Amino acid sequence: MMSTPAVRGRVTIAGAGPGQLEHLTLATLRAIHEADVILYDALIDDSIIAEFPTRAEQLFVGKRCGNHAYTQTMIIAAMISHAMQGKHVVRLKGGDPAIFAHLTSELEALRELQIEVRILPGVTAMLTAAACLKTPLTARKTNRHIWVTDGHSPDLATHAAAMAVFPGTLVFYMGAGRAAQIAQLLCAAGMRTDMPAALVENAGNSDAVTSVATVAAFRNGELARRTAGPGILMVGSAIAGESNTDDLGAAKHVFAAEL
Repeated sequence: MMSTPAVRGRVTIAGAGPGQLEHLTLATLRAIHEADVILYDALIDDSIIAEFPTRAEQLFVGKRCGNHAYTQTMIIAAMISHAMQGKHVVRLKGGDPAIFAHLTSELEALRELQIEVRILPGVTAMLTAAACLKTPLTARKTNRHIWVTDGHSPDLATHAAAMAVFPGTLVFYMGAGRAAQIAQLLCAAGMRTDMPAALVENAGNSDAVTSVATVAAFRNGELARRTAGPGILMVGSAIAGESNTDDLGAAKHVFAAEL
């Protein structure tokens, strides 16, 4: 007698944004409520954890610099193990799953075993940091590009010359601890020293800290990180704000006409 093949479950890889309930999408909240197993990161706030179903198995798989509760291999193995038991597994990540979040290795493993997978986007740290600063990342007239990279990337020096003249905003994820070195690299490559720069730590949290200055100030060590949390370093003219004189003039004209 042939045995009945096991019914595979499914995996939802979801972004939790900066980690608070108010930043969660409805789709991700719905997936959490439907989950049998939830694997969640270190950046997930208690306000989200409170939404976890009591029937769901909860696995803390947080990874912080120098302190990994689970290795990436262990996380993938747990996702597969539970999904192969027919369960709905929610892999809840801080930020967005598609940006510096090991999505490639997780998708490869799940697809190889033909496990159904769904990806739900989250509010990424870059956008949250810009919101904390109340500043744009782009400017219609002067800054139409964004270059996103990893502050610990070993090839930053290779791209420094291009970054120094990049006509847009440079965004360095995990850049808090290396802000001075990155700024030094950019200045040495020819970036103008008065280029606006900002470091946002714990973006989206109540304890968020922002430091806004110039790339030279960061290079000189005048602004250092003030928390142990994650940080985003942003460099570019757009983060200083854009004064669109055409729009401003038109708005003044309309306002004057209504008086």
